[in-house]
Amino acid sequence: MTAPGFFSRGVYINTSQEGRWASRFFTLLGALVVRDVTSRYRRSSLGMWWAFLQPLILMLLFNMLRGFVNIPSDGIPYLLFSYSALVPWTFFTNSVAACGPSIITNADVIKKIALPREVFPLAAVAATLFDFAMSSILLAAMMVWFKVQIGWVLLWLPVLIVLMAATAFAVGILLAGLGTFRKDFIFATPFLTQAWLFVTPVIYPLSSVPEKWQSLYMLNPMVGVIEGFRNVLLKASAPPWEPMVSAVVVTTVLLAVSWPLFRKLSAYFADVL
Repeated sequence: MTAPGFFSRGVYINTSQEGRWASRFFTLLGALVVRDVTSRYRRSSLGMWWAFLQPLILMLLFNMLRGFVNIPSDGIPYLLFSYSALVPWTFFTNSVAACGPSIITNADVIKKIALPREVFPLAAVAATLFDFAMSSILLAAMMVWFKVQIGWVLLWLPVLIVLMAATAFAVGILLAGLGTFRKDFIFATPFLTQAWLFVTPVIYPLSSVPEKWQSLYMLNPMVGVIEGFRNVLLKASAPPWEPMVSAVVVTTVLLAVSWPLFRKLSAYFADVL
């Protein structure tokens, strides 16, 4: 009996084979995510508390800085204003940092098994969602403490999380591909994300950016992500349409460039590892 399948443009596609491939891909992805999450906090005294501490310490530092510099916060308590941006921002920086060496750290697997190389940076991004979830618990507690009103706009959260993860993956897969051949890209990642912080409305609001520069400023896709989270969580309003549209377009372009480039470079990974 012939295996179930269908014809597409004159080519017979075995759907059962495609289904097995997809099943193996997601099984491997799940195993890598579990491995990355468990190994991250192994032999650590504080364990998963580090997921809370990183954005929390930055929030306190930014609040101290505000004691010396007048930083606006759109009428929102600054602790809440900064932490609501630091949760997605910390996810983005940690994801990008984890993606960079993801091919090199899995060299033994890549040299022995034929599999789609994208699974490694994708697993790095997915594993960082665990830290995002942990730090979001503290954010939810802060929202309750400050008596923030919430409503139907919370339905935007899945969209914002997908956009945030897609942006991290688009940047991370590019660094993973280039960093496999030149580690300089991996070493430069912390400096890149530190500089990126200052052109993202984490410490300050988008409204403080001069209007004549805002169109250029919003080419940074994290602007739409950060402002989206702030609007939905703290202002009970939908994400601002202009930064969101810009974030979706720029992220799509980044994926259209970085993913094919990664696929092209991946043919030579086994040779250079």
